[in-house]
Amino acid sequence: MNDADNPSPLQNPFIDVPQNAARRLVDRITKAAALGGVLLTISILAIIFIVLIHGSWMALRQIGWHFFTTQAWNPVPGRDKYGVLSFLYGTGVTTFLALLFGVPLSIGTAVFITRIAPRWLAGPVSFLVELLAAIPSIAYGLWGCFVMSPWLQNYLEPVIYDALRHIAIIPVGKYPSGRIEYFPANLVRGGPSGSDFLAGGLILTIMILPIITAITRDVLQQFPAEIEQGAYGLGATWWQTTRLALAYCRAGIFGAIMLGMARAIGETMAVIMVIGNTDHISASLFAGGQTMSGVLANEFMEADHPIYLSAMFYVALVLMLSSLVTNVIARGLLAKIQTERKAA
Repeated sequence: MNDADNPSPLQNPFIDVPQNAARRLVDRITKAAALGGVLLTISILAIIFIVLIHGSWMALRQIGWHFFTTQAWNPVPGRDKYGVLSFLYGTGVTTFLALLFGVPLSIGTAVFITRIAPRWLAGPVSFLVELLAAIPSIAYGLWGCFVMSPWLQNYLEPVIYDALRHIAIIPVGKYPSGRIEYFPANLVRGGPSGSDFLAGGLILTIMILPIITAITRDVLQQFPAEIEQGAYGLGATWWQTTRLALAYCRAGIFGAIMLGMARAIGETMAVIMVIGNTDHISASLFAGGQTMSGVLANEFMEADHPIYLSAMFYVALVLMLSSLVTNVIARGLLAKIQTERKAA
């Protein structure tokens, strides 16, 4: 019988070449390095949580849930009280104002870039919008402190004050003296100040605009051309097709909004330079306030006794958990639109 009738199994002639052995070693090292990077990232996050929980343990035991229901913040030993209700309120108001102003502006900018602007203009506009994300927070704060706040106090806020102060539609509260507070006049109580919730919300609007715009632009660019051409073929107008694109990409757009909200919640330096830094709760947009991240930046280095320091760690823990939850929700929504696009 000829050997040609029983051919031997094919062998890889390069399997024992020294260069291939070196490449396999490089592959193993690369995989190990990648795995190590993932484990290191998870370990860092776990260590941060452990440090925050350990540091805030005294406050967790002594203050508990009253930390969120008490407005008083008095770190003086012997008369100390720790409640972050006013800081939660300040964070909520400034974040709400940032989303109220920033979301329509961001979505409108993204629609302009993807569906209106010619190609020679869309690129530069995208670059300029993304450039806003590269500006340091302290630079925004200095601009807000020396340019925006005086402009608000001297020009915009007096116009808003004159327009709303005499409009009393809905009674929302009664003072001990018997005077009744009405909406929307209560939104401008105290008069223009320039360093207030409105200023904090506007500075955050500028800071979250590039995040929401960039992600919304990328999501709208994934809108299938077949659906768009089909809509036009059925007689839809440009605006109707744009509404269809926004509806199709709604999960991704909402994810972009959540990421912007996470940025607004955690922002520190720019906000504390324009918000007034007071621990009061007021319905007026012209009142000063404080945020969770702001109280950390202003007072952490002054925490000179154990419970005060532990309360600072408690604030940091709450802030990190809130940012983590919003980011997880946003990432989940962005992943959802990817799945829907592939299924379509």
